[in-house]
Amino acid sequence: MPPTTLTIDQAMALAAQLQTQNRLQEAEHLLRQILQQQPNHPFALHLLGVIAHQCGKQVLAVELIQHAIAAKGDVSLFHANLCEISRQLKQLDQAIAHGIRAVELEPRMAMAHSNLGIAYFDRKDYDKAEACQQRALAIDPNFAPSLNNLGSIWRERKNNENALAWYRKAAAANPNYLEPLSNLGALLLEEDSIPEATEALEKALKLNPNFAEAVCNMGGVHLALEQYDAALAKFRRALELRPEYLEAQMGLAKTLQASDSLDEAEKAALRALRIDGNNPKTHVLMGSIHTEASRPEQAEAEFDRALALDPNSDEALLGLGHLCVENGELERAEELFRRALALKPDNVPARIQLIQTAKVKPGDENFAALLELQQGGDQLSDNRKLSLHFALGKCYDDTKDYDKAFPNYLAGCKIKRARFDYQPDASARQFAELAEIFSKDYIDKLRGSGNPSDLPIFVLGMPRSGTTLTEQIIASHPEVYGAGELPDLLRVAHRKTDPKTTTFPDNLRYLDQSTLSAWGNEYVAGLRTRAPDAKHITDKMPANFLAVPLIHLMLPNAKIIHVNRNPVDTCVSCFTRLFHRKQEHTYDLAELGRYYADYARMMDHWRKVLPRGAFLDIVYEDIVADQEGQARRLLDYCGLEWDAACLDFHKTKRQVRTASVTQVRQPIYTSSVERWRKYEKFLGPLLDELGDLVPNR
Repeated sequence: MPPTTLTIDQAMALAAQLQTQNRLQEAEHLLRQILQQQPNHPFALHLLGVIAHQCGKQVLAVELIQHAIAAKGDVSLFHANLCEISRQLKQLDQAIAHGIRAVELEPRMAMAHSNLGIAYFDRKDYDKAEACQQRALAIDPNFAPSLNNLGSIWRERKNNENALAWYRKAAAANPNYLEPLSNLGALLLEEDSIPEATEALEKALKLNPNFAEAVCNMGGVHLALEQYDAALAKFRRALELRPEYLEAQMGLAKTLQASDSLDEAEKAALRALRIDGNNPKTHVLMGSIHTEASRPEQAEAEFDRALALDPNSDEALLGLGHLCVENGELERAEELFRRALALKPDNVPARIQLIQTAKVKPGDENFAALLELQQGGDQLSDNRKLSLHFALGKCYDDTKDYDKAFPNYLAGCKIKRARFDYQPDASARQFAELAEIFSKDYIDKLRGSGNPSDLPIFVLGMPRSGTTLTEQIIASHPEVYGAGELPDLLRVAHRKTDPKTTTFPDNLRYLDQSTLSAWGNEYVAGLRTRAPDAKHITDKMPANFLAVPLIHLMLPNAKIIHVNRNPVDTCVSCFTRLFHRKQEHTYDLAELGRYYADYARMMDHWRKVLPRGAFLDIVYEDIVADQEGQARRLLDYCGLEWDAACLDFHKTKRQVRTASVTQVRQPIYTSSVERWRKYEKFLGPLLDELGDLVPNR
């Protein structure tokens, strides 16, 4: 019973005051005292329902407010709040019915019109949703929720310019209103306006550090800046605050994917699908993970599901187009990229993809559009500048305007290099330590174990040295399955081997024969899952050159092919390529030259400490000059009979997931040989580090 000094009305007023002060437990206690005296008191029931809603007890909130309406059905506020809570429970028919009743009872209540509009928005009836929000604004032109909701409506209509304008109006109308600040941050992030997005989100988080949407969107900022640890922390925090938060779950999956934790990324993406399997973005995400895991059929199925849900999903069109490029379906890829461009003429990623799929010719429409975009200069985000510089570098290279091409590559690499803490000295120490560990005596001591399978064929070397071409020639043989770049070997090689060590390569000091056999068995079993019936399977991870002696000991009957290419051509090809991830040594000419020199010394060391013939050296330029002769040499080394299909490697249908994805769809060409001389005047720091490795200087 309410305190004896208070009437029922006074107790209701006090409960309402406590509720607005967020003293919910005290308010609930007082309301239950009122209901003990008057069990059907409609306003007490309603306010108790609102408190239940605030506490996350939505089903109880609905029951209480329905009870209030049964006691007194002509109060607009009851219906307006039940509309919003029902909407959150995805009971849209019930939400809309109560929203309509609310505005019938009180046509001048802006909130009632706004809540009804949000219910229509969730039903994807954007015209009705807009009409409701405009009616609310006719009543109160500064009603911030409606201004914010109009931003979301225009965002769904893919008109980001209008959406940003409405979000800004909402934030100006109520500077303490969190939602428009968070929405503004999310959309600015989508538009690559990172500094502005950060500013809006920091304002929101200052108002409420536990506002899940802003926490999640800040995770997106960190992800865009490749700050993966910070991004993971934000997405995980957002999921603590709201466990079924789809955007945070997707952000977590994307960050895990970007940081090379593909298995964990897939688990996170599956959780996103369980939260909302009807959202096309969840299927795009799963499609991208399947693509990266070299599961092209599953990837295409996911992209198709996304497009069935939203035929205008540019993410799905671009994802499927990229998959088609990897599968060698270049005409289909171009069609998909052009569809994305037709839907959104300023779709820069679509234009860049089109530029990557074929040689650019003078007058190319995409080249012209990117040049026009570059005129924006300082207004562009670093992300946009980064992509633009590498795309324009390719355009100028294709059109033989080399003096304009290389400055674009230099500018792009400068932006990329600033994003990570690559330490050339640490890299050099790792090379030196590996050479010191794998002495001839150490190798001889460990020999005699491992897995005897001849299933694996390793193709390794520096990136952009011709490893993809070499693998494609071998994988064109009917007895060989090309698995592409596999993380399996290096993942095993980084494993802890002794309580005294935790890091690579120090862990390799503690190898024994039983460990080598176990690792070999594990590697072969994992490889076999890729193609159960294949006689041989290729692993084309270039960085496996770090572990050539380990392969020799773990898998004594495996074939190891080391691809060599002109050192300067290799380095220039690396420097002029924006890699999907990693390859941190490739974005500074001097650091790249130093890394290559360390790599070359290491390969010389492997030649000295391993038996003659432990691996085959093959030269890219020799393949270009004598394709059949070198193809026969490769097949003979692998113990394979000659097959003419290896000469038509560019016709082989398989997924290729490397920077050379388009090149291996063409017959061999000679334009990449001695390419570096076109850029020689720019290459001083690289040539100085390479020293004697520079040919015919």
